[in-house]
Amino acid sequence: MPPALAASLPLAAAVVYALSALFLKRATMEGGGLWRITFLANWGQAVLLAPLLFFGQGTINATEGWHIVLTSLVFFVGQLSVFAGMRYGDVSVVTPVMGIKVIIVAALVTSGAHEKLPLLWWVSAAISTAAAVLLGIGKPSSGNSLVPGLAGGLGAALAFSVVDVMYQQWAGSLGVWRFSASVAIAMGVWSLALLPVLEGPWWQLPATARRAFLPGLAATIGQVLLMAYCVVELKGAAWANLLYSSRGVWSVALVWGAGTVFGNRESAAGAPVMARRLAGAALMLTAVALVLL
Repeated sequence: MPPALAASLPLAAAVVYALSALFLKRATMEGGGLWRITFLANWGQAVLLAPLLFFGQGTINATEGWHIVLTSLVFFVGQLSVFAGMRYGDVSVVTPVMGIKVIIVAALVTSGAHEKLPLLWWVSAAISTAAAVLLGIGKPSSGNSLVPGLAGGLGAALAFSVVDVMYQQWAGSLGVWRFSASVAIAMGVWSLALLPVLEGPWWQLPATARRAFLPGLAATIGQVLLMAYCVVELKGAAWANLLYSSRGVWSVALVWGAGTVFGNRESAAGAPVMARRLAGAALMLTAVALVLL
């Protein structure tokens, strides 16, 4: 695949992720509830990705089954972290702070997969991390503590970093599509644990929440498949995540420029806060530019 086309995939996934975050946050706020939206998102992915079980190679034996169970569990924990962070914090805090994922992936790939990364990637990862910190500074629009957004973003970054390395190491034996479908189905099973705490029957999602949830689900599936392809088929756990970290830029831009369209009021935090987040966005773009050189 031409380098320019390969680079465009995680960049596209970053834009789609920012859109999915805004849609799903709105769905939780429009009567969907955090746990019900998480449950529906996981089962929506499981059902829609199930046909991909027929695209791949190999069989799911005991070893492969263990890989799927472990990967899906870590993925589920990361998803809970990011959903909770967005529900009780700001999208424009959670998503940018997740930019620290790039340096975690770089460290894990180097130590666990025995890959050597160019010095320029380490520099870019460090810049991305600094940008994530800068993007997370400032009082949330709700007036509450920054802790929910920061904790959700950091927890998700750690979990998703581990998931990416698991994908790169384990998905090849089944193929990216079969492995992704298997993980999605397993996450649906893990989600059954949420049934006692759902904010209402899963089949009675309010119409206002449903209108935000459906495009959010579609966007979520799209970015997951894009990144899975980059990580498994293109062996890009490190470089793809560096480009994918630009989702922090897109989240700030969408929240500030079009947040009201999604019922988002985070821009009410004030110009100084948004300006600091834009400064962080500029640093993130610098990191992206470095890896493309």
